[in-house]
Amino acid sequence: MSAVPVDRATLIRFLARLGQAELAAGNAVALIERDLGQIAKKNGVEHITVSVLPTVMFLQFDDGLDHRVQIALGPYRSGGLRFDQIEGVLLVARDARAGTLTPSDGLRRLDTVWRMRHRYGDFGFMVGYVLAAVGVALMLRTSLQAVGMVAALGLVAAALLVVVRRQPAWSAVMPVVVAFIVSFLVAGAYRAGLHEPVMDLLIPPLIVFLPGSMLTVAIVELAFANMVSGATRLVAGFAQLVLLAFGMLGGLRMWSAGVPEVAPHEPGRLSAWLPWMGVALFSVGLHLYRSSRPRSFWWMLCTMLMAYMGQALAGNVLTGSSTAFVGAVVMMLTALTIEYRFSGPPALITILPAFWLLAPGAFGLQSVTGIAMNQTGTAANILQLLFTLTAIASGALIGAFLYSGMFHIRRSAWFRKDPTDAHRDPPMEFPERTD
Repeated sequence: MSAVPVDRATLIRFLARLGQAELAAGNAVALIERDLGQIAKKNGVEHITVSVLPTVMFLQFDDGLDHRVQIALGPYRSGGLRFDQIEGVLLVARDARAGTLTPSDGLRRLDTVWRMRHRYGDFGFMVGYVLAAVGVALMLRTSLQAVGMVAALGLVAAALLVVVRRQPAWSAVMPVVVAFIVSFLVAGAYRAGLHEPVMDLLIPPLIVFLPGSMLTVAIVELAFANMVSGATRLVAGFAQLVLLAFGMLGGLRMWSAGVPEVAPHEPGRLSAWLPWMGVALFSVGLHLYRSSRPRSFWWMLCTMLMAYMGQALAGNVLTGSSTAFVGAVVMMLTALTIEYRFSGPPALITILPAFWLLAPGAFGLQSVTGIAMNQTGTAANILQLLFTLTAIASGALIGAFLYSGMFHIRRSAWFRKDPTDAHRDPPMEFPERTD
């Protein structure tokens, strides 16, 4: 048998595996199709059609002599990927697009990415989760009593996740389980005399379950006419919100009739400068919890601070979803500048944490919970959620277009830097270890 069919078969297998890996990483289908098409052309296959959906991919080859359609189910790994694994997948795609990585080496590196251990172990996992929850509480400017309660709830949630972390099959039900237990404890604290706004206590320890990035990517895909994938992600995101709301209401109703109504009491709330410390704590917490590379942490922190600053400054002159739009524009400009001008991590790595700051998931959870409780005004809340999602998606798109027009590497001599340097990454270590 000649070597050509073997090479073609290896290429097809690599493209299928890489597409599945990028789906697991949460990348938009348009970008996945771009990656796979460019990699195929780099390996001498010009006539290829790539169609990617959230659950399946079609790779069609036709060079006049050979016509083949490859179908691959995806993603092929249960549960979400950590930040270091997402970065590993995106660097494989980047190297393969540049032609510096062969399909066989790419397959080996992808297999190694799945076997990477959490960099900080169970202890770092739990500490990171608690810090992330406390950071969100500080950004919400809750009282010191609420911050302490959030820290305790975050510790409980982190311990539950550690127990099932090596059981991917549990990932589908953990949002409901964690939301039920956390809300059960909050309802018990209310019976014991706690007096704090309920969402200020529930949102921080559940923030990592909120599908803000999924919902925003769904709107982006719909904007690019990827109707099937966009609608699928949108439904999946709302389903995640419904599951969380179901668990929350179940836990609260074990003690009382529903969500306690407590008005915020301004005198006991934290100073205005503490939300900025909350952003830093949230960044550190996500770094430990999601096991990002140490080098990538500082870029993540920079992007989050810029996104938060853009949204905060816009809040002085704008209201509503317009502030999220400005934050998304600044976020995207910062992430792309880091990737292409400073040889930083792929933009998706620094964008994903910043999505939580723009908070479409948190507002959506409150809206869905209000509907379940038959509260008034919830239809308007759902419309406001959709406007916020659209604002973030539009801001991300416009930020990308602005960067491409003003600072793109092929058109700019900014810093008098060799354009090819932005595509050269430091060697990434893939330790041969397993959980």
